Amino acid sequence: MCSLSLAGTWWRQPVPKKTTASPSPTSSGWSSAAPGASGRAFVSESALDFLLLEATRRYLDKGEAGRRALHRMGFQVGAQLAERHTKDRARFADSTEVVLFVCKEFWPAAFGKRVDSLKTNNKGTFVLTDNAFRWTRHVAAVGPSADAGESARRAVAAEHARVPAGMLTGFLATLGYPAEVEADAKNAPAVVFTVRLQGGAGATTTSR
Repeated sequence: MCSLSLAGTWWRQPVPKKTTASPSPTSSGWSSAAPGASGRAFVSESALDFLLLEATRRYLDKGEAGRRALHRMGFQVGAQLAERHTKDRARFADSTEVVLFVCKEFWPAAFGKRVDSLKTNNKGTFVLTDNAFRWTRHVAAVGPSADAGESARRAVAAEHARVPAGMLTGFLATLGYPAEVEADAKNAPAVVFTVRLQGGAGATTTSR
């Protein structure tokens, strides 16, 4: 596979400012950044991470039905993000362009940092690697104890990658690139997402 350049700017997604009085940043876990002229505030990343991890754990307790529900929720979130962040831009020229957009814009907005590496076989398969994926960084705090062993921790990390895999699937499908997404978390907190466009749709040989 060849590597694609991920040079470019990235940003974080703010959350709407609460309409009711908010607790002070130091006592509530809200970030210290005060709302600006836009009237928006930021939530503590750690607090949000742990909330998402706990919600995921509760769904996983429901077995396979819970796993399917997590994927559906991720898909819906990804679809909404695609609509929000692409409504004012021109149509993507090809699959390489849309995946680069995922790495530069979608990933920082959803997960707080850019993808560390991107590779493609130029036949509709892309491999995105995040060496410190935010949803697996804290698995030790919500997963099995140290006595359970490394394999148990890896299994928990893999389960917590279901929602982001669904998000990526929904994002791509909404932009006209249906794909199968597989998340490999055996080296958590690093996670490797393999995207296989259905039928090799839109595969190109373009690199940037």
